[in-house]
Amino acid sequence: MMMLSTRTHVGAVPTTAKAPAAKVGASPTSQADRAGQGTFRTGRPNSVIYEETVPFVTRSGAQLLLDGQPFRFTGLNIYNANNLAGCWYPLGAGPTLDNALTAIGPGQKVFRAWFFQSMATTNGQRDWSGFDHTLMVARAHGERVIATLGNDWNDCDGWAAAPRYKTESWYRSGYRTTQVQGELSTYRTWVADVVARYRNNPTIMAWQLMNEASTPSDNGTGACTSTSAISMRSFAADVAGLIKSIDGNHLVSLGTVGGGECGTAGADYQYVHSVPAIDLCEMHDYGSPNALMPTDPTNGLPRRIAQCRALNKPLFMGEIGIQVSTVGSVTNRASAFRAKLGAQFGAGVVGELIWDWCDGDQVAYSSYELTPGDPSLQVLSAF
Repeated sequence: MMMLSTRTHVGAVPTTAKAPAAKVGASPTSQADRAGQGTFRTGRPNSVIYEETVPFVTRSGAQLLLDGQPFRFTGLNIYNANNLAGCWYPLGAGPTLDNALTAIGPGQKVFRAWFFQSMATTNGQRDWSGFDHTLMVARAHGERVIATLGNDWNDCDGWAAAPRYKTESWYRSGYRTTQVQGELSTYRTWVADVVARYRNNPTIMAWQLMNEASTPSDNGTGACTSTSAISMRSFAADVAGLIKSIDGNHLVSLGTVGGGECGTAGADYQYVHSVPAIDLCEMHDYGSPNALMPTDPTNGLPRRIAQCRALNKPLFMGEIGIQVSTVGSVTNRASAFRAKLGAQFGAGVVGELIWDWCDGDQVAYSSYELTPGDPSLQVLSAF
């Protein structure tokens, strides 16, 4: 996600809660969890448990598979899907997320959402209700979720807590030892807790360690250090290894922009992604609307695809954003998205997630947002 300091959040009044309809044959059961099967709980008193036998998304080398068949996905970033309060408008309860997925339509196979500790903490207590709700609604629509477990920026992750972004010392040791005021544990403990809870839920397509991970120096200049990549790789190996020790079902992504940030610039991108427990490579594209893909020879998409192929791992575009203001109309933007997605899928990426969704009755904070009826939603179905 791009820095929200340039995109003001607008609050909204929560709507009345309503359970979404189960659209994929979910049936109540009281049976215990079974490995490899999905379990869905609302997290509220007298909640109904839904258990279905559905496949996990897996990979075979650089290809994603679903039930043994090649899997390629499109969708949106709905980063506030779990939000109950404090991170733009709330979608973590009531009918709003169900309505949003209906408005987005069948072209969306996967969406990416923040699964931050702040969103599972209410009045000093652990509260899983938003996460449970998101996964139940997503499953009802036959969609999967990339669950991002932390933010390099402080937006929605500790919310207004300082500093503005994480530095190398956090990736070196702070993720094990520091705790944001109001949160219940360190980042590493949080990862263990959330992964243990949802390890058998196939609605989660993949765990993502961070949003836009980067390891700049601690002196506030934003400069990279000679140890930036070593610190990033050590962090990735430890946390991804922790996830795999708890959860043998889900894929794991580090979470990177891929454009030359500290720790993953140039050849360091391949070095960091060579961690065995990292399954997926990721890149973001906020370049020119008319450029089909970032083509910088050192940090562009062709270089990243080649690096990930050398590792025999798939690459997906976790964020691809075009502001309407740069192309003149939503119709022009849809055409630009169609061209970009066609070129990038043709080059070998396995997934494309547009930045980002905004319900029609909410005030957009930039001109990136897609709202109900946007012609770009039809582009998702074309791929």
